[in-house]
Amino acid sequence: MGRFAILALTSLVVLMGSVAVTSNAEAVPSCMNAGNVAAIGSIGCDLGTLNFSSFVVSPVGVAANIFLGGLSSVVANNVNLTFQVSHDPSPANLADIMLYYTVKTLSGQTELGGVDLYNPGKNVTIRETVCGSQFLNGVCASGSLADYVVTSGGIGNATFTPLASTIYVKKDIQLLQDSFISEFTNSHDEPPAQAPEPATLLLLGSSLTALGLAARRRIRGTGVVA
Repeated sequence: MGRFAILALTSLVVLMGSVAVTSNAEAVPSCMNAGNVAAIGSIGCDLGTLNFSSFVVSPVGVAANIFLGGLSSVVANNVNLTFQVSHDPSPANLADIMLYYTVKTLSGQTELGGVDLYNPGKNVTIRETVCGSQFLNGVCASGSLADYVVTSGGIGNATFTPLASTIYVKKDIQLLQDSFISEFTNSHDEPPAQAPEPATLLLLGSSLTALGLAARRRIRGTGVVA
């Protein structure tokens, strides 16, 4: 085989590899209308600047499924997932639904600094735990970044530092007596862009004023009126 033929074949192989990589990158679905979370593959789904993956739903005392519909949104620096829940029986009594998933920043930068949870269920309590490492048998061995409880109709939130590029989330959805839940919303927060400190603004203003005065002196020195 001639040298040019070998080069052409090598280029074709590289090009095919590039197409394959591009196809895989584009294959990550949106979390909007992603459907049953248990059916989302290992690559997860993207929304805003975040990727959500490794969904696990583990019900006890009920049959349950959790879905991602079209109500999720990105508001400012917050990526909000609205989970839709179906459980049988409904209403339920003294049952439990565990939900695990992983959140990663698409940039790989440490930008995650908080979570918010809205629980509109009836007689339902949700305990949310955020871990900086994977849960082992349901336990955050490295120490939780956030751990709080939200009762029916309530909103809870937590912030953590330092910021993280990957967090592991566990929700313990506790169905009490005559309880029902059809959806809940979780916000995964990134810090807003920092505004300049007042002292920094003052220093900047003073510097600009000094530059202006220096320019006027140079202009006067040349005999030109400013």
